[in-house]
Amino acid sequence: MADLAGALPGQLDRHGDVTRLVAFAIGASRAAAHVLVAGLTARGVACELLTGADFTADQVRPETTYLGVSQSGRSVEIVRALSLAPEESRMSVVNRTPSPVSELAPRHLWLGGVADSRVSTVGYTATALALAMLAEHLTGGVDEPRWRSFGERLAAVIDGQRAAAGRIAADLVRAGHLDVVSSGAGLAAAEGASLLFREGVALPASSFDTRSYLHGFMDSARPGTVHVIVDCGSEALLARQLADHGATVHLIGAEPIAYDGPGPLHQIHLPGMSGAELSIAATVICQMVVQEACAATGRRPEDAVFTRLDTKVETTA
Repeated sequence: MADLAGALPGQLDRHGDVTRLVAFAIGASRAAAHVLVAGLTARGVACELLTGADFTADQVRPETTYLGVSQSGRSVEIVRALSLAPEESRMSVVNRTPSPVSELAPRHLWLGGVADSRVSTVGYTATALALAMLAEHLTGGVDEPRWRSFGERLAAVIDGQRAAAGRIAADLVRAGHLDVVSSGAGLAAAEGASLLFREGVALPASSFDTRSYLHGFMDSARPGTVHVIVDCGSEALLARQLADHGATVHLIGAEPIAYDGPGPLHQIHLPGMSGAELSIAATVICQMVVQEACAATGRRPEDAVFTRLDTKVETTA
């Protein structure tokens, strides 16, 4: 992460002003793209996130930039969608070059060909970091010193939160399922973690935005259900309500919330982190949860359940 934060600013200089942006991303890349959406929309730039699967030429609009996000550079949906956009309007974020996506959008951010796991751990965090820095670059400038120090701060999270990750893992294995909830940039952590738990631990997990969860999805909560909440400033009420109801809550946030109720509310404090930083750090904690849960169950995260069909463009490489 520290190396990438140092390498990206030089690539960002190739990308100019954006009036409106449509991002195509799927899987872990789609989860990471919520960091970009949150960063741009908070600063007044319209940003839409699509999988690209249903995108057609009729949806192409003027004065719009189309960004394809694909760690492999071979995602079928991203290749198809980008190919419909005017060449001059294309951008991409990729880990592998050359690749079909990077060739469609030579104006790209390259993650450096980082080695990754089957469940997109390093690739996910690298993508989220690149998209967070891209959002800053397009809306006023990147805080380079802060991002260059992020790798060190993230290492401190890994060292300091292993026990907390073990508690979440024990609750996940006991319950057999969990919900992950957040808002803003935290939606990246919520969606990314739910995918990670499904792929890595092979247990059901679902992600929700906070306001939708308050509007009814929370009604299945009961004593024994497990909820990981990433607090980006709007989650305190939800955490208290769930804990009061007897549900097990693990709240990850930059600041603690006040709670004197009887319920099981566990708090993980990551002080001083911005929304994007908190989102990435929360995802890393969830990656540790997968490690701990797999150690307890004997599962290997690298063991595939299904053979992926029709998800990647075939290449001669």
